[in-house]
Order: sequence, then structure tokens, then C-alpha cells
Amino acid sequence: MNPQPSESELVWEFFGRNPKGFFVEVGANDPRNGSQSWFLEQCGWRGILIEPLSHLFESLKIARPRSLVFQVACGAPGHPPEAALFVGENCQHSSLLPNGVDADTRYLHKETVRVLTLDEVLAECGHPRVDFVSIDVEGLQLDVLKGFDLARHHPALLLVEDHLLNWRTHFHLQRRGYSLVKRTGLNNWYIPAGTPFTLTSPVERLKLWRKVWPGTPLRMFKARWRKRRL
Repeated sequence: MNPQPSESELVWEFFGRNPKGFFVEVGANDPRNGSQSWFLEQCGWRGILIEPLSHLFESLKIARPRSLVFQVACGAPGHPPEAALFVGENCQHSSLLPNGVDADTRYLHKETVRVLTLDEVLAECGHPRVDFVSIDVEGLQLDVLKGFDLARHHPALLLVEDHLLNWRTHFHLQRRGYSLVKRTGLNNWYIPAGTPFTLTSPVERLKLWRKVWPGTPLRMFKARWRKRRL
């Protein structure tokens, strides 16, 4: 039996295994482990990595020479110039919003980080043509998207980590002409409405519908109940 392709391989498959492309990864974290762009970079792509944590920023600069690396957090328009980043025991759970998606997350300390909108980062890079955007920011994905002009940049694929505690991110993208077509792990796949998409099955689509619509109110209730217990 052939092994199932990884999430990164599926993304590359979506782009027709094209060796040329440009990615933006918001919340890049580790240079390789769990990275949404490492595989693409090894296949010839270039891009932008955005990571506010200081030690991960330094690792990314060393390990990812084909990428532009920014030590900032991405916020919504009207953001303050700096913010407190709560550093989790698991650094992947670090966030500007403590316990935004998990009431049990423990934090070790805080770092003061620079804040820019994603549009401001892209402007500093000369507004490159963006093919693929990955956003993993522990519950603050809507703030990132509010600071990203989708009509101007119009990426072919958005991979957005969404714990589906509400529908706000989904409706924001839907209003801007993007359709939800797949979910891998915690990541929702959005593409411009009307774009052909073959990397899913009828069973997957049914599971996705159940996850997004009947499942979200139940997760909302459970999340509120956990917070009340703490």
C-alpha cells in the first residue's frame, strides 16, 4: 500500500508540482518540523517567513537562506507598534492572545514583539506575487486576514489554522470570494471560488461539512465550559 502524501506534498500537488512559486508563512515556528513551506523551498520555491519568537527567528535565518525572514507578529489594521507575546511551554502555542484556543496552555514568560499587518510586510518586500499563504497564529488568524488585501494579492491557496470555535474566519474569507475545499489536521484550505479542486473525495467533503457546521457550536460550548472551570 502506498503511504498517504503529507500535507506539504498535497500543497505541492495542488500547484502541479511546479518548481517555481512564492509562499508566505505567518507563524513559521521551526525551520523544518511542522513547516508548511520547508518542502516547497526544497522543491525550488522562495518566500517570506514571519515568526515573532526571537530564538526561532534566529534559527530560521540560518536554516532557510532562500527565504526572507521577519521577526514580527502580524496584526489587524490599527494595531499597536508592539505587543506582548506569551511564550508557551510548547513554543508552537505561543500567542499574543493567551489561552485563546486552549484554556490549559501554560506560558513561561513574555517577549515584547514588533507588530505589522501582513500587507505592511509585503510592502517592505516590494509586493511580490504570492501563490500560497499559510497562517498559524493560535486563534488570531482573523486579525492577520484583516490586514491582508486579498483582492490585491489573490493567492491561489490559503492554508489557515482554525480551531473552529466560531465561523468568523470562514465568513470573512467567503465574503472575499474564497471557498473552503479541504481540511487537513487543524488547517482549512481556501481557494478562489470557482477554481477546480480535485484533492478531496465525497466522504472528505461530508466530514468537512459536519466539522464546520454541526460541530462548531459544540466546540464553542466545550471551550466556554473549560474556561469557566479554571
